[in-house]
Amino acid sequence: MTIRHAIYTCLLATFSTLAFEDTHQKFVEKAIAKFQATERHKWTFTYHNNEVEEGEKTEVYAQYLPQKPRGERWQLLKFNGVPPTQQQAKKFASNRENEGYSIKLTELINPNSLSLQGETSQTITFSYPVQLADLGKDAIGKLTGSVTINKSTASIEEVNIINTDEFSPVALADIRHFKLNMQFQTIKNSVLPKSTYMEMNGTFSFFIDIEETSKTTFSNYQFLELNQL
Repeated sequence: MTIRHAIYTCLLATFSTLAFEDTHQKFVEKAIAKFQATERHKWTFTYHNNEVEEGEKTEVYAQYLPQKPRGERWQLLKFNGVPPTQQQAKKFASNRENEGYSIKLTELINPNSLSLQGETSQTITFSYPVQLADLGKDAIGKLTGSVTINKSTASIEEVNIINTDEFSPVALADIRHFKLNMQFQTIKNSVLPKSTYMEMNGTFSFFIDIEETSKTTFSNYQFLELNQL
């Protein structure tokens, strides 16, 4: 009787854990799907980016107007604190049009390997191993991520990725420190980017220091009605 009870208890605990994990996976997948479903082409916003690369600072202040013709949607307002030249504005608009501003959370969040990290009355946070193709095969097993989700709205609020060991994204490059933080906001039940922050340092060809930081904020969101598109 004791053995049977022990086996039953063990099986019950196993099934409960599997159900727990399955529920969390579906919840995170639902939150990702909600973000991906946001019609970002219907929102105007301002874009402010500060970058420091190898000691060189660049500041960009721009506006995104999806109702404009292709090639005119990204409007550079200031470059390093001053109005841009016509050439700078044209180059920026062309580059941003090709790059877009899409964020693929399916590449940043791994819902198949979640661990509960923390929970409050409003949010729940999961951690997971990161496999980001852009950072190369050597980064596999050396990055960990976390995602914080609003429990009542199933809206993603924050994503963090950091490295736990040095890795080499390309030949001759070694990254000692990598950090990515992304924050989101919900407006009219649409999940939209609020800010991104990235910092990375290491070496290239053994002697050249890699030191990069980048911070971008998205603000002044305005939803465009059908007659405005």
